[in-house]
Amino acid sequence: MKSTPFGAEPQVRGRKNIIHFEDGIYGFETVKDFVLLKQDEGGAVWSLQAADADYPSLIVVNPFLIFPDYSPALSKAERKRLGDPPSEDLCFLTVAVIKRNLADSVVNLKSPVVINVSKRIGRQVILEDNDYPVRCRLFRGAAAGRE
Repeated sequence: MKSTPFGAEPQVRGRKNIIHFEDGIYGFETVKDFVLLKQDEGGAVWSLQAADADYPSLIVVNPFLIFPDYSPALSKAERKRLGDPPSEDLCFLTVAVIKRNLADSVVNLKSPVVINVSKRIGRQVILEDNDYPVRCRLFRGAAAGRE
């Protein structure tokens, strides 16, 4: 699993940087093509932006930098839908909801966005065999953790 998406930052909206989501992303099933834009120097925060429009734009985070014990496992069927990539070609990102009071911000550990880096295809999956929460506090220091 990659700890930083793609190694390089796909900062421009060129066709070569597009990640195709055959089924879209939950809530945005009709949007199929996205670009990933780096939002911080450390590679923890990214924007998953529709390739051909300003909307949707989702804040996604590298869960391994924030939750070192996070260890998502894909089913064989999900791996196949991503092209049966080797583990090192998979990039996991979690969708974040940033609240006005930052202590209330959460990430969805149950349904990560998974990208096959070499084929530039992605899926949002539901992890079945675990107890990861849909809303996990992003900032552990402020009564953070699983809700």
